[in-house]
Amino acid sequence: EFYAPWCPHCQHFKWEYIGIATETKRRTTTTPVEFHAVSCDVYWRICSTYEVDGFPTVMGWKKGESLEKAGIVMNEDEEIHPDLVGEMLELDLAHEEVEVYEWEFETEEERLDYEKKQAKKATKAARKKTSWHQYTPNTHNDRYHNAALSFAFAIKTQLFQTLTQDGKMEPKRKNAMVDFLNLLEWATPPSWNLRTGFVKELQWSLDSDAISSRKALESVIDSDMDRHRSKKQDLLWGYVDPNLRTSWAGGLLGPSEVQLAKDDKKWSNSCTHLEPAKGFTCGLWNLFHIITIGSSKPEHQIYGFHRGYFVSPHHVAETIRNFVEYFFSCSVCRTHYLEMYDSCGHDHCTRLKSELNMGTKDGSEGELAMWLWEVHNNVNARLMKEAAQRQNRNVTREETMSSMFPTKKMCPDCWLNENMTKWDNATVFKFLNEWFWPADLPPSKQFKSVISGQPVEEEAGVHVIDESLPSGNSRKAHSKVNIIAILCLIMFSFFAVAATRKRRERRKKFVDSRFVKKKKGFC
Repeated sequence: EFYAPWCPHCQHFKWEYIGIATETKRRTTTTPVEFHAVSCDVYWRICSTYEVDGFPTVMGWKKGESLEKAGIVMNEDEEIHPDLVGEMLELDLAHEEVEVYEWEFETEEERLDYEKKQAKKATKAARKKTSWHQYTPNTHNDRYHNAALSFAFAIKTQLFQTLTQDGKMEPKRKNAMVDFLNLLEWATPPSWNLRTGFVKELQWSLDSDAISSRKALESVIDSDMDRHRSKKQDLLWGYVDPNLRTSWAGGLLGPSEVQLAKDDKKWSNSCTHLEPAKGFTCGLWNLFHIITIGSSKPEHQIYGFHRGYFVSPHHVAETIRNFVEYFFSCSVCRTHYLEMYDSCGHDHCTRLKSELNMGTKDGSEGELAMWLWEVHNNVNARLMKEAAQRQNRNVTREETMSSMFPTKKMCPDCWLNENMTKWDNATVFKFLNEWFWPADLPPSKQFKSVISGQPVEEEAGVHVIDESLPSGNSRKAHSKVNIIAILCLIMFSFFAVAATRKRRERRKKFVDSRFVKKKKGFC
């Protein structure tokens, strides 16, 4: 804000500006926003540089824009408010519930026209949300890349948010981080390169107090990205399936190494939908869904148990809850989640057991994954409702149904009736498992060793699979390709030998004919 101390309107606007700043900073989910007030009586050169000719003038700069040039004037045409700030600066702001007020119309025609416009807004919002759910491409590698980025962003911005008097990491925050890292180790796919590299390095660094500042943490993240990029792969950082590669043409004509290095640090379009500020929350939900699916698998529970971790559904939910408390930077989002969880939201106090449920076949093995899915859909519905309220209208059923995941098109059998009023939970869990968990990927040597209780040696009867090799259907496909290649090589060799023999025969006839002619001529 550029103001003049003598300006009466500036004096009245002061508290309004402070309120806008407070609400915007509280509702932002990713990009931190800084608010400042500049007196043009004192810093007149700055005001002259930006050509400020009236007071108060509010300017904003998008992330990455140069401050050497004037920013966007935000209070020129309409009254400024947090949502306008978010729209003009491309911020992702959490919604909050507001009251819908009744308009008074002078004629019936005005009322009908208003209702028609509101109905169009509802239809547009519903279609937009549905298109977000059904966006393609959205592969396993996209989801795991987005999850990895959100995890890195969360700890980078929040791990050193509060420090003790001696400048060390706050113990509760550190404990929440250690517990979450342990959870990532046992409840995520063994093939996930984030788990096998970055997470293990963080576990060691926190245990030995090797990371003591945000700068040091950022260095660890950047080093892991550089290490990944040094392998010259066309897969983005945080990938899970090495078999999901680009086509042969894409490998030759695809993005350059420079572009791939930039994309390593960006959420994919399946999360941002071309709105970069929206990537963080999307990736974080992906991460939570991956964890709840993985923690329901008996082999992962056995691995976690033998590693000395708590693996019950209740402990997993508690670990996620504590991560949200200390590492979710959006104040509004964090408050909503904690209030829900701490009040036994969606009956988790009864549904999620503290005991181990390894090998149970009573339908409770996927209870945690289903609970989180219900929580996520409830959040989606609430955000849709609050977005409608900000347009001064009540949310429609079409909007509410469009916020539900998965959509009817994505999973036709997930609903028990045509009216879409009741879910088929068994089918939903199957869908979630396929959506968030990659199939037919080889476990790491350590993972197989722990769950089998045997050392990783060939003579011990354990078949060791190198993590870098494809597996399952992919390995079968590779073997077929190898057989075809061998047959082609044999055929090529056969034709090459035949052609060589033919050339030799022709050469021999040519030489013999020359010899005979010369001999006759001499005689």
